[in-house]
Amino acid sequence: MADKITIICRNPGMRRAGIKHPASATYPANRWSEEQIKAFRDDPSFEVIDGEAPDATTQSALVAARQALKEKDDALEEANNEVTRLKQEVAAHEGASRENDLKIKELTTKVENLEAENKTLKDAAEKAPKATPKK
Repeated sequence: MADKITIICRNPGMRRAGIKHPASATYPANRWSEEQIKAFRDDPSFEVIDGEAPDATTQSALVAARQALKEKDDALEEANNEVTRLKQEVAAHEGASRENDLKIKELTTKVENLEAENKTLKDAAEKAPKATPKK
């Protein structure tokens, strides 16, 4: 067994074995029990290397972090697209609402005009002489 062990965390900041793990760290080999090392090896979020990690492994941690960032960027873009779609949908409904408001106003004016015309005719009918035929 090597005198050092390197643990690479694919999700920096995760807590395991009582500590918060950076993207990559090298520890003395006796820092972790065999059971803890097995748990790290079994966890897909961690990579355990006996000895110090070569730069390539640190680079693989960086690549994994960049991939996670890309996935989050994609999710953010998707959410922004959904927000844009919903804003367009709201604007369409608001436009339809304005059109309906104009139609209501137009029909209300028409009803008011018809009521005024009806009142005028009614008043004229009441003022007309009431002639009854003579016998």
